[in-house]
Amino acid sequence: MKIKSENKKSGITASDLKYIAVLAMFIDHSAYLFVMPYSPLYCVMRFTGRITAPVMCFFISEGYHYTRNLKKYFQRMAVFAVISHFAFAFCFNGGFLRISTESMITTLLLCLLAVHFVNIEKSKVKLVFELLIICILAMFCDWGAEAVIYTLAFELARENRKKQIIAYGITACVFKLLPFIVILTKDISYFVPNCLNLGVFLPIPLLLLYNGEKGGGKYTKWVFYIFYPAHLLLLGVINYVYG
Repeated sequence: MKIKSENKKSGITASDLKYIAVLAMFIDHSAYLFVMPYSPLYCVMRFTGRITAPVMCFFISEGYHYTRNLKKYFQRMAVFAVISHFAFAFCFNGGFLRISTESMITTLLLCLLAVHFVNIEKSKVKLVFELLIICILAMFCDWGAEAVIYTLAFELARENRKKQIIAYGITACVFKLLPFIVILTKDISYFVPNCLNLGVFLPIPLLLLYNGEKGGGKYTKWVFYIFYPAHLLLLGVINYVYG
């Protein structure tokens, strides 16, 4: 009996990309809490951490079009947004009930809503108003309206990976590179505190390597949902005990 060999595409799968993103996130948050600010190690770790948000924004756009049940997708995101709010407040503000910005999961929920409006809204005027409201709400969340714009860049250039990368690259230049250049023209001493933001360009080669395959197993998607609040709780406990 012959066993058929599966032809696997070269490159990295969606699961591979997400694992890279969550590892980068863990590195970033660890640096923020435990490494001396703006030391070389701090800058390298937080530079690496800039991989996460753009990659997750990319998969919000992808996920919207590939999910089997959009309603459940929204519900799942909403549930973990609530859970993650308390974990985020505990980790970065020292208490579950402390006043805090919303977590990245809430930001991604707003990004998903923005993608939804782009795909269903027929009135351009109404669409602009809806997206403006979403961007305003995102300003109270981690990564803010920047994440919404990144997601829209990926969404509006769908079906063409190179155009997606170009669209994202342009928005990243507007949000990070241009302000960085302007700051340096005023005071070179700001180079170190701001150079870590240029890590937003790290996702570009990773997304170019993405082969379009899902990868992972049946329950892989739950790993990413669970890891976010779980790692915040873990780092929060470590910070509480040893900080």
